[in-house]
Amino acid sequence: MQKAVKQPFSNLPHVWLSQELIDMAFSRASKVSVAREAKLPKEAKARIKEAARIQSVGDAIANRLEQVVKGTPRVEAVHPFYAELADLLVDVGKLKKSLAAANWAAQMVRRLHREYLQRVRRAKSVTEARDVRRAFYGRVASVLEQVSADLEFLKRAFDALKKLPSIDPDTPTVIVAGYANVGKSCFVRSVSSAKPEVATYPFTTKQVTVGHRKTSFGVCQVVDTPGLLDRPLHKRNKVELQAIAALRHISHSIIFLFDPTETCGYPLKSQVRLYREIREMFPKPPMLLAANKIDIATGGQLALLRQQLGDVKLWEVSALKGVGVEELIEEAAEAAASFLRKGGEVVRGDRGSGRYA
Repeated sequence: MQKAVKQPFSNLPHVWLSQELIDMAFSRASKVSVAREAKLPKEAKARIKEAARIQSVGDAIANRLEQVVKGTPRVEAVHPFYAELADLLVDVGKLKKSLAAANWAAQMVRRLHREYLQRVRRAKSVTEARDVRRAFYGRVASVLEQVSADLEFLKRAFDALKKLPSIDPDTPTVIVAGYANVGKSCFVRSVSSAKPEVATYPFTTKQVTVGHRKTSFGVCQVVDTPGLLDRPLHKRNKVELQAIAALRHISHSIIFLFDPTETCGYPLKSQVRLYREIREMFPKPPMLLAANKIDIATGGQLALLRQQLGDVKLWEVSALKGVGVEELIEEAAEAAASFLRKGGEVVRGDRGSGRYA
């Protein structure tokens, strides 16, 4: 089974805070040893030793700052889905400013490194060489203090970005929607050939479930986003609504699950209302409607759901028992592949009137 493509921020480098950088670099420098030349005068030995310490501190700090800058993907280069989530999660404008500050600090440390190496090499005494090195330490500490807040922000931002779920926007993706407890997670598990990946979706109190499945139309992703597409939109805050909007970039088809038995705790009218809200927010991707829990649903309950939905195709499945799920996911995968192949456009009903809602 194809493994999920890692999301673009999964390998962000470790961010050292200012004091951590100082403690690490100065501690390493204190342990620097140089080859002893018995014939050299003590002043020359001091210059060599202090230069080695300056070299150690300069490289250790600048290298780690540069790793942060170079190891951060350009937001403009990542898929719009992740770009939108990144901006929503950490504020891309502030992220860029903090990265620029880290880059400035790295360049300043490099410049000071070169400047003080020259000075220490001209030192005429042991005391002067030691004072030059101490002055360098002070200048470097001052530079790091100036970007302390930026490094703290970057650390928080990186920790948050690393938690974004790994979803490949270029793989046909089926989003599973519906009220809580209608069986969405059970459905994802039942149609995934491998154990679904469970990852943090930072805009909910729950976790996103991503399943992968080989179909006759290739590998597709089946995604459940609990906490987002499972209650009325008017109850959402601005952040949640923006997170839902970001899903439009990866929604190639949608399966909306109903619970006609209402054992989920929500009446059919509320479920149908949520379906229409989701349809309005996601007007382009084909949407397949399915009544779940048919292993316990009565004919009357199914008939009532059909009556409220009107003239649309309704699949009947039981995610728990595995009834009807194979046919449904194949149809959803085909719809997703077609939608993605056509660049996000689909001719409604191109496989028969009422095929997709």
